[in-house]
This record gives sequence, C-alpha cells and structure tokens, in this order.
Amino acid sequence: MQSFIRAKDTYNTNTPVQKDMAKELCEMLIESDLSCFDEVLEFGCGTGEFSQMLQKNIKFKKYFLNDIYFFENPCRYEEFGIFDMNELKNHHFYTKKFDLIASNACMQWLKIDDLLENFTSMLNKNGILLFSTFGEKNFIQIKQSTNLSLDYLSLEQISKKLSTNFKVLQAKEKVVNLKFNSTLGLFKHLKLSGVNALQKKFFIGKEFLKNYEKEFQNTLTYHPLFFMCQI
Repeated sequence: MQSFIRAKDTYNTNTPVQKDMAKELCEMLIESDLSCFDEVLEFGCGTGEFSQMLQKNIKFKKYFLNDIYFFENPCRYEEFGIFDMNELKNHHFYTKKFDLIASNACMQWLKIDDLLENFTSMLNKNGILLFSTFGEKNFIQIKQSTNLSLDYLSLEQISKKLSTNFKVLQAKEKVVNLKFNSTLGLFKHLKLSGVNALQKKFFIGKEFLKNYEKEFQNTLTYHPLFFMCQI
C-alpha cells in the first residue's frame, strides 16, 4: 500500500491501462442502459479518476467513497470511509444498502470470496456490482523473471465465484502489451504508478535489466478483467 501512497501524485499520468479500464466499466453500464442509482459505493477509489468518469455517466443521490488512505478526490461524495476493505464488516458501510457497488483495478489486492459474500447483503434487490481487476497473465514477464506475483485469478475462476450469488451480466477480458524504450523506463513506470507492490522486493541490477531486455524486449503485459453482475 505504501507504494500507492508514494505514487499518488504521479499515478494518473502513468496508468494508461487503468484509465482505459475505467472507461470500459462506464461503457458496460451504458451498453446495458443502466444509469440511475440512489446510493453508490466506490471502493479503492484512489485519486478519483474512475470516480469522475462514473459520476459523469450516472445519476445518483448519494455517493460513498472508500480507500485505505485518504486521497484528495475532486468528486461530490457523501462520505469517505478510510479503511481496509478486507475489514469491511468492522465499518458502518457494511450495514448500509447500495444500488451500485463499483471499483476499478482494486479487487486483486483483496480477499474476493469474503467481499462477494459481504456485497450480497449490501446490495438492494437488482443492485449492480461493477468492477475490474487483473487476470493471470498480468505482469507475466515480472513473474517469469523474479518468481514474484500476486495470486491473480482467471476470468473463468472469478465468473464461477460470482455465479454463486449473482447473475453475471457481462464478463470480458483484454490483454494489453506496453512497449518501453528501455527496461529502466519500464520499471520507472511501475514505480510511478505504484502498481509494483509485490509481496517481496527484488533487486534490479544491470544484469537483471540486461536479461529482461533480451528476454522480453522491454514489454510489460497487463491483463484487465471486467465484470458486471446483478444481485
């Protein structure tokens, strides 16, 4: 989490994939003609890039934000809950009811089984759960070169979890390969975006950079997954 806090001022300008993911989520709502929600919860809101896009595409009465750290958010909101979503049951947001629960590029950090179970009691009838995360091909080059990775799930695995209590309206995936001028530039991108918060740190020396360039030609793969479900 500290990597995100350190990168809060450089995140928006160094996360083109996450920006496109936010647009995709909004388009999913538009395609399904879903735009009116009384109460909305957005978790893992960060600096508010997705918040701004979402609020431009929906009508709402009350909008609630969450993140583990308070980020300045330019959007209109009722309350900003500062807590870890893995501890959702300990926060009063858990007792509220929402018509839309949404999140962009956050679920991969959380205990998805517990969250999905919690959301079933937090959504009103016909409520919508809209989120994006990353699949098993995400940062595959980093995993192969360092043996470090988050425990990413596949589209099928998450869809199966969702189908237990939700009707899956849409589930889709993309593979995006970013090409950098240098391996050093690639890892600078990871640092400035804050998304390099792997469970363990690894040393980036000249030999490592040289091998990475030879093996992967300064390419970094993102594997976004998108889901829209109804309770």
